[in-house]
Amino acid sequence: MRAGRGRAAVWVVVGTGLLALAGCASGADIEIDNRADADVTVRLGDDEQTEVPDDGGTALLDVTECYASPAVITYADGRVVELDDDVCPGDLLRVTDDDVVLVRAADRVEAGA
Repeated sequence: MRAGRGRAAVWVVVGTGLLALAGCASGADIEIDNRADADVTVRLGDDEQTEVPDDGGTALLDVTECYASPAVITYADGRVVELDDDVCPGDLLRVTDDDVVLVRAADRVEAGA
C-alpha cells in the first residue's frame, strides 16, 4: 500500500514539473520604449518592422525566439542606429534622442524594470 502512495507522489511531482516546463515554453514580449521626440522605425531580423510613435511604445507579443542581429532603428530625420546584439523574448529596447539601449530580460528582473 505504501509503495502505491510513493509512486503516486512521484507522478504528481513529475506532472507538476512538466506543467511548469510547458509554461516556460510560451513566449514573452519584447518591449520598445520610444523616449525620442520623433517617431522611429524598428526592424528586428528580416521580417519584423514596427513603427513606434514619439513618447510612446509598443510590444511584440508572445515572442518565442530571438531576432538575430542587427536590430536597426531609423529616426524620422534619417539617422540609423544598428545594435549588434540579438533581441530576445523579455528584452526591452529603449530609444532616446541620442541613443538606443538594449536592456536584457535578466537585467530587467533584477532591477524591477
